[in-house]
Amino acid sequence: MLVGVGYSDNPDTEAAGRQAALEAVSRAGRSDPCDFVLMFSTARHDAGSLREAVANVVGRSVPIVGGGAVGAITNDRFGYAGDQIVMACFWLDGSRIDLLVESGLSDGEEEVGRRLGRRLAEAGITPESPVMLFYDAIDRTGGGMRMLMATYLLAGLEDGLGYLPDLTGAGLMGDFECSPTYQWVGGGVAQHHAMALSFKGDVKVESVIMHGCRPATGYYTVTAADGQTILEINGRPALTFLDELLDKRVPPESFPFFLIFGVNSGDRWGEFDENNYANRLCLGIDKERGGVVMFEPDMSPGVEFQIMYRSLDLDYMKPRIEALFESARDRNPVLAMYIDCAGRASGYAGMDLEDALMVQNTVAGRAPILGVYSGVEIASIRGRPRGLDWTGVFCLFSVPR
Repeated sequence: MLVGVGYSDNPDTEAAGRQAALEAVSRAGRSDPCDFVLMFSTARHDAGSLREAVANVVGRSVPIVGGGAVGAITNDRFGYAGDQIVMACFWLDGSRIDLLVESGLSDGEEEVGRRLGRRLAEAGITPESPVMLFYDAIDRTGGGMRMLMATYLLAGLEDGLGYLPDLTGAGLMGDFECSPTYQWVGGGVAQHHAMALSFKGDVKVESVIMHGCRPATGYYTVTAADGQTILEINGRPALTFLDELLDKRVPPESFPFFLIFGVNSGDRWGEFDENNYANRLCLGIDKERGGVVMFEPDMSPGVEFQIMYRSLDLDYMKPRIEALFESARDRNPVLAMYIDCAGRASGYAGMDLEDALMVQNTVAGRAPILGVYSGVEIASIRGRPRGLDWTGVFCLFSVPR
């Protein structure tokens, strides 16, 4: 397998698609047509026009897969909240990528996951098979905005397949305003789809989670909830409890995209290990009911959590990335994919730290980088895939030398 990555931030969609595609082909150094394209773009570009421009370069029969991203990262460039496009052209050279697509997320994430799970079973997926899952994270069909839920999608997939394979992936969105998003589903453009990519043959995909958060408090318990909304904590209205806990230093109106809860799946009182934590980011507040609205609906009554604080030092990232390269030292790394929570972008988080720079500096040209700023990240916590918030998921693709 060989992969070439291209990037553009040209506001002209046709020119941007052509530029990114030509760069991906040029960087791969191949003259024969590629076999597969994985592409992500901000919502500023028209999905149909962009696909057409790329297909004119790579060939109209080549599957193009992907969707919205708040921004993009490569080995030497990154950007967000603009006109960014990033794409990877794959030459499989005997390796195999199977694409499975299911529609209808706006009608129910769990049923879509169930159908996708059944099809993965029919395709011969095993618990060890590398699988990437991408889905539309935004639903505006009801007039307002609803986040589509990884929790429900994964529950359905597990029901249909009988287990959860080694999953990584992302909930896709095209900007910070949660504009309607579109997906490229192989041969065309669609909405509200979930897509599974399974890698077979000699392809190995290893991943590592980077939260950049540590516990700031002891444990508290959710005592009442309604879907995504935590209504009570320790038997008291959630907003009242948190307002008093934070000593009124952070107004409730500032909770969205600031407040992070960590759910520890490991030893409750053991040494901190971020591999055991699933972080949950606050999406909004419910003033009428005194609740806090989270990105995922899995903080149900009985769940214990800690309030987390963001690290002001990104040095923790380098050894985790290096460990993957060390694990693949006898193989050929062909792609480094970084799925980064859009909220971690410094321009949005209000910090000076850009983890895109740390990824670029650590990879140091050893593999092409395809990075996307996402709405939700998917990776395994203690061997079980989950939707995550405020997380970076670094994936290293390798093949035998």
